[in-house]
Amino acid sequence: MSPAVEFWVTLFFGPFGVHRFLKHQIGMGILYICTCGLFGIGWIIDLAKAGKQYWQAYRYQTALSDKPEYLTPCDAPGLLLGSDEVCVYYAPAKYVESKNLVTGHVREYGGASVRVVPGVRVGRSTGVSHTIREDVTRLYPGTLYITTMRVVFSGEKGGFDHPLNAISTIGVSPNSVSFQFGGKSYTLMTYDSPRCVNILEGAINGIPLLTK
Repeated sequence: MSPAVEFWVTLFFGPFGVHRFLKHQIGMGILYICTCGLFGIGWIIDLAKAGKQYWQAYRYQTALSDKPEYLTPCDAPGLLLGSDEVCVYYAPAKYVESKNLVTGHVREYGGASVRVVPGVRVGRSTGVSHTIREDVTRLYPGTLYITTMRVVFSGEKGGFDHPLNAISTIGVSPNSVSFQFGGKSYTLMTYDSPRCVNILEGAINGIPLLTK
């Protein structure tokens, strides 16, 4: 369910729990019907959350569609540039590493007993150990640069340096950018992902530099 749909459904049908049913929260949906949206309080809280998500999605889409007409040169501290190379984007970012790791073990116990003589039983207990695995995400800070020739991430982990024509695909979310270089992919957390992608696409497409 998109943020827009969730907001309007919550606004008009929230007291009857329709938005909860659409999110497969059947128990909460029935509770909302019986209590008229938890006496209106639950409905107002859900409406505020849906409104916030709707506004964030709107701002994100607006920023993503705001393509620059020119690329603005900027400083690139720490990056060595070629003679005809110009940096057009520089910002802190974090490399996202996700792994499925063993985070613990659970042991289940069981057993059985046998009657030997009246009043006396002999038993044996057994235990089975189960491994707990979870997806663990770690963030490694660094710096993202975009130039007229390449895209570079410098950090303690996940660093890369590739020419613009080596990019296979670009993915974007409200707080991250993903790069695919052949069979290798990288995901970076950024605070202005729409602007980052807009500038990157502009550099790939050869948008002219802003000159004084």
